[in-house]
Amino acid sequence: MSQNQIAVGIIVEDGFEGLQETLRSARLLSDFVFVLSTENAANVAELCDFSGSNITYRQSQNCNDEAALRNELIELAESQNVANRLLLMNVGDRFDETTLEEFQLFLTGEIERNSLYVMVLHRLHRPDGVRHDLDEETIEPRLIPLRKGLRFQGAVRASLLSSAANLLIRLDAAPGRFLLPSRQRDSARKKQWAIRNLQILEQLEKQGKSIPQDALLLIRAEAQSILGDYVHARRNFLQLIEKTTQNDLRLAAYYGVWETFAFLPMPEKEMTRILLAGLDCFPVDMQLLTFMGSHLQQQGKLDLAVRTFETALRYGQTTLDIWHRLRIREMAITSLALIHRLRGQGREAIQVLESNLELIVDRTEFNRRLLDLYIAELQESKGHEFAATIWGGIDLDLMREVISGACRASAGNWEKAILPLELAYLDGCRDILCLRWYSLALLSLTRFNEAMIILEEWSQLEPENKEANAFLAAARQPEHFSEIVRQFRDSQIKILGISKPEILGRHFTITQNSQNSALKPNHMIENAIREMIASSGSPNSKRISTAAFRKNEIPENKSERQNLDSEKVGSH
Repeated sequence: MSQNQIAVGIIVEDGFEGLQETLRSARLLSDFVFVLSTENAANVAELCDFSGSNITYRQSQNCNDEAALRNELIELAESQNVANRLLLMNVGDRFDETTLEEFQLFLTGEIERNSLYVMVLHRLHRPDGVRHDLDEETIEPRLIPLRKGLRFQGAVRASLLSSAANLLIRLDAAPGRFLLPSRQRDSARKKQWAIRNLQILEQLEKQGKSIPQDALLLIRAEAQSILGDYVHARRNFLQLIEKTTQNDLRLAAYYGVWETFAFLPMPEKEMTRILLAGLDCFPVDMQLLTFMGSHLQQQGKLDLAVRTFETALRYGQTTLDIWHRLRIREMAITSLALIHRLRGQGREAIQVLESNLELIVDRTEFNRRLLDLYIAELQESKGHEFAATIWGGIDLDLMREVISGACRASAGNWEKAILPLELAYLDGCRDILCLRWYSLALLSLTRFNEAMIILEEWSQLEPENKEANAFLAAARQPEHFSEIVRQFRDSQIKILGISKPEILGRHFTITQNSQNSALKPNHMIENAIREMIASSGSPNSKRISTAAFRKNEIPENKSERQNLDSEKVGSH
């Protein structure tokens, strides 16, 4: 047996949907796969037989004891004597193949025999795998040495850490990453898991078996939150915060309380008190600081929000072994830039994005946001230069035309803006940046029928873009255009935490005259559009795909809106 030979162990419980995908991924990692299932024996066995000859399947009766189930899997692997390490997976997990080569190189090296390795778990929010603000990440022990005495403990929230500590086994990190099923796709299974955990707690209580009070509170609160019982979930999270002496459980409880705010609002002062108490305990926690910044922004306390986001970016730290937002730093960066922009401080907003670009792994959206700011600040030459980081070839030439038109439109020169935008569109450009500014220019010139064609394309590419849908609805009712746009603008101002319209700064052009019915219709429409642009924060203009440049062709992957403003942090 090779010193670093690994086998893969898979637990099947609460349904086997996704098992075939997990088995395929497991075969990329090892020739030996062990599957332990608590249900659907015939179906699971059939999948295992279909997937390969070196898959060993066994049915278990330990469905109400997490530790016993996982220990049975370890013992099954040990009995076969084909590996000295076991890589743990659950149904629906798949290994991120972009990290496979690095993981295989790690296995061929001198990995420590006396180490238990944690690995990164990335939970997607969307079933189609498109990046989303609510994607989450944590680390868990996944690569374990097959060593006598190393066993899980705990009927619920089973853990290896206590056993590893007793055996003086070190905790280390291994490369590679697991992609877990999305919350949307996995919701039914998560509810089954929550119900089972509550039932196990009830059985343990009836049997007189003790379980640590703080662990009991966390398990119960998490299960209640998944099942939508936010009143009791919040009560148990808060009780855990008060009673526990374990910092990891207390921090997890603060995260849990925040999640309940979206579904069960509470008075702003009480929310502030809870978040401040959290920051007293964890003053440099990146996620708590970002939550607090979002909360302050929604209250209209923009100066305090700015200082909080700046603290998060300068000193914030992420606790890796507790579920956290994968893009929490990006949220803080974007929220800070958004506040500066809403206050008419465009150059400060640009500085925030420019100074943090190096910290962002996937810069696609950030590049587009920075380009939006160059347009808002009428920095056309800088926009042309920066466009080369996003596009190339004929796309770049077309987009430079779009940027020229967008800068003229941003300055209110709608007539001069039309020509370059129209030429780019007729040449086949269907990028969101083109569609947005071309449609706004047409609307400002009261060319409603032409504008609706462009707005319909924009809405088709981004069906959840509220701005596109608002302008489309307004264009269909020209006589009520300004009223409809202003209603949407006012709702956005409220969401963004702007209590007074005049705080929007120099790009906000509302005046007493703009409400005067004596104004010519096109001037009223122009004012409404400019007010909307000013209150929209960073426009949602990201590249759809190269195919989006081909005239009348809609790309297959229709991305949903991914607006990283603080509304997302606060509303979820």
